[in-house]
Amino acid sequence: MRKTLLTYVKPHVQEDPLAMILGITYLGAVLEREKIPVELGDERILTDAEMKDAIERNDVIGFGALTPNIRRAIAWAKYAKERGKITVMGGPHASVDQGIFLDSGHFDYVLKGECEETLPDFLRALEGDDDDAQKEIPGLAGIRDGEIWVDNPAPPLIKKLDELPVPARHLLPMESYFKLNPERLAYVFTTRGCPFKCIFCQKELTGRGFRVRSTEMIVDEIEHVVKVYNPGVVLFVDEILTLRKKRIHEMCDEIIRRGLKFEWIANTRADCVDYPLLKHMHRAGCRRIYYGWESGSQRMLDVLKKDLTPEAIVSAARMTRRAGIWAKVYLIVGSPGETPEDVEETEKVLRLAGPDLVRVSVFNPLIGTESWDNYQASIDIEDLRENYVSSNRSAYVHEHFSQVELEELRKNMVRNYERWYYAYPQRLRRAVERTMYYLENPVFARKRVGRALGIVPPPQSSNVMQRANETV
Repeated sequence: MRKTLLTYVKPHVQEDPLAMILGITYLGAVLEREKIPVELGDERILTDAEMKDAIERNDVIGFGALTPNIRRAIAWAKYAKERGKITVMGGPHASVDQGIFLDSGHFDYVLKGECEETLPDFLRALEGDDDDAQKEIPGLAGIRDGEIWVDNPAPPLIKKLDELPVPARHLLPMESYFKLNPERLAYVFTTRGCPFKCIFCQKELTGRGFRVRSTEMIVDEIEHVVKVYNPGVVLFVDEILTLRKKRIHEMCDEIIRRGLKFEWIANTRADCVDYPLLKHMHRAGCRRIYYGWESGSQRMLDVLKKDLTPEAIVSAARMTRRAGIWAKVYLIVGSPGETPEDVEETEKVLRLAGPDLVRVSVFNPLIGTESWDNYQASIDIEDLRENYVSSNRSAYVHEHFSQVELEELRKNMVRNYERWYYAYPQRLRRAVERTMYYLENPVFARKRVGRALGIVPPPQSSNVMQRANETV
């Protein structure tokens, strides 16, 4: 049977800490289960020569790339096609804009939507040269001789996530990621989807619903990852981990019951946490939370349809700090109609909330989002085709700021906040807050003092093999 390479294309800028990609490992696990030959390749840890060798070894080349990197995916598809390979594109951008790939002349197929159920059927139909079977595959679009010959709507969302296999991490060189990321970051999914209506999010792939995995399966996977790979930290890459607080309490209880010792990070919203939940998460190992605030201006929050208030933002940040958890927040500048006064409101809320790290992006209307539909008249299409998008520039022509001014706004918001954050008064405030935290949590206070004095040893690894070796 033809062998398939599933590859993730390198971002033009690697802004986030490097970690194993989950999308292709889910697909790899499905193909392994179906006894279909598969190889995984992540261009972020491969040289160009290694990438070329991987393409040469395989017959079908499947690509995944985020929107800013689709040009690079097209370039690699061109290389693969020149060597007689069959090329297919999947992922969120392909699900809303198949034309950019099929019209390039370098892709034979696009597979829209979640592909765990459709990819094996597609590869089997391809193996049998069965056009009739291909025409029945949900989400498949294909081009021959410059003409679309199959174009099916995306399949329904996968309802029972527990039926998916655990990601095939063993198909990627995990230590290569860890060498490039001393923190030894690992990713885990517990849900798919988000019910909120933010205008800048592409939802074609995961939907507006909220689908969850069972607590037992989640913690089984965590235990496997912790014991086999010994990560320094696990990032739950759900869009909103804590949307249903009860299930997170259950997950934390199970982590504590099994005695799993690892640090973890949550992505969530400011209005989806409360203090008892945050304390429970901290007891179970949560040490960081990433919040999508986008703005501190109520007017801009309304424009973006965040369904959030500045008061909720400040309250969540203070509760997070009180629970002993570090917070990073994501903001957007250059939203439609934003003014200098809105920027000032955001900076004011930042100082009231006091998060530990701020990341700022420029507003970008992506294809397949409400922002794209609403603001097409203000998008420079030629600029978009030439450069596509990134976090620090946009093809959106703003009413009040030039691109240069938006980039300065983005940089200055971070600089101004960091200057304020590291000033002596704020250092003193954090020292007082830490003292109050330890007074409220005497167990952690005793451990902290004990480690400082060398009486209490550092936390032991949960890696059972490492523990066994140490015992011997």
